[in-house]
Amino acid sequence: MTLTWGLSEDIAAIWHLNSIEGTNTPIHFDTMKPDIHPDYQPVVFEDASANYRFLTRSTLKADPTKTVVWEDGNTYPLVQLDISNASHPFYTGQMKIIDSAGRVERFNKRYGARKKTVVKKEPTSKK
Repeated sequence: MTLTWGLSEDIAAIWHLNSIEGTNTPIHFDTMKPDIHPDYQPVVFEDASANYRFLTRSTLKADPTKTVVWEDGNTYPLVQLDISNASHPFYTGQMKIIDSAGRVERFNKRYGARKKTVVKKEPTSKK
């Protein structure tokens, strides 16, 4: 039988026994292989064009010579961005709308609109 959160009864029973014994600690499973994952560390990303910085965690390897002191007083590696949500035209509302009708007119002017010749057929009378 499986419980609603996906644990089988035997794992739930082991968890329950551990909590009864007074340890109150969950079972720890080693799910990640050691020494194959990149270093996951706090990094400050900076968009200089918008004067915008944010602190997050990343596996990105930053230049060790570029660091910044953050608001909490700690020093973090600095990664400079070309564009972020603070400077991207889609997120700032400064997108330019392309005039697609002008493109069609320019194409027709350059290459000309082809005129189709329609041949009308004489209606045949049924007798």
